[in-house]
Amino acid sequence: MEVILAIDGGGSRTRCLAIDRSGKVLGEGASGPSNHLLVDSAVVKQSLADSIDQAIARDGVKRADIACLSAGLAGVDFDGTGAREMDEVFRALGFERAIINGDMVIAHAGALGLSAGVMALAGTGSAILGVAPNGERVKVGGWGPIYGDEGSAYRIGQMALRAAARAYDRCGPATTLMGTLLRALGLSDFRQTLSRVYVDAMEPREIAALSRVAHEVAEAGDEVARGIFFLAGEELAAGVESAARQLRLDQGEVLVSYQGSVLQSCALLRDRFIETLKGRLPKSRVVAPQNEPVIGAYLLGRKALGWDFNKDVIADPRL
Repeated sequence: MEVILAIDGGGSRTRCLAIDRSGKVLGEGASGPSNHLLVDSAVVKQSLADSIDQAIARDGVKRADIACLSAGLAGVDFDGTGAREMDEVFRALGFERAIINGDMVIAHAGALGLSAGVMALAGTGSAILGVAPNGERVKVGGWGPIYGDEGSAYRIGQMALRAAARAYDRCGPATTLMGTLLRALGLSDFRQTLSRVYVDAMEPREIAALSRVAHEVAEAGDEVARGIFFLAGEELAAGVESAARQLRLDQGEVLVSYQGSVLQSCALLRDRFIETLKGRLPKSRVVAPQNEPVIGAYLLGRKALGWDFNKDVIADPRL
């Protein structure tokens, strides 16, 4: 038996799949955060160990069966910055062969199946990654909430709060966002949101969660809320165009895909994203993601091992 341990390690959750050479998932594990830039090294090590142990506990997978460990980690950038520190962690866990990439890299590999093109990632945060046929990579965005995080759930939640505040002050258009946000936060007066945001110090993920509320309002037809999602789609399209032009992919057909809860679940935003992209890059072709990021880690592991790559080899159908 030859097995790859595919890992998707994030700021709140770490996932590991044990997948054999035929693409069959033999085991799965999930645990806590493994972003070494945000949490203590002991927590990172424990999260990785727990998810790995769970994944290999099933179907008689032995350590000797593991051909390599292929991980995509939130604390590693697209160019490999941060990989050395994590390689030391994996060695301490007993894995001498670890292929380590950033979480964006495995998301791109999963979405486009190792093909060249541009991937827009829009979840709590956002960033764009382009990969040229020669392997050259370009990242656009990914600067975090202070710099922008355009098109992300955080940005949408923030814009919803701002739009509601302007409506409250009557210096912006009326919107049902104000009442809906108050109900979601369990408040009775919009001025109380000041204490919730500043005194209670709402975390980015909590503000990002307000994007779901904004989406419901937008789907109900509120023009202010719809405008927020339209702008988010346009901003993500601008990032994709920038990446494509920097890599000179705009000379021919540009393959584009996406990952993350925002683009995958918000049709309103996704449609505007595609429409805007067609105007900016007429030769772009937007395709739905082929696989989840964790499967991208598996595919990158296959490539590193020199295993034949067949696009039909796509792990367990439930993924």
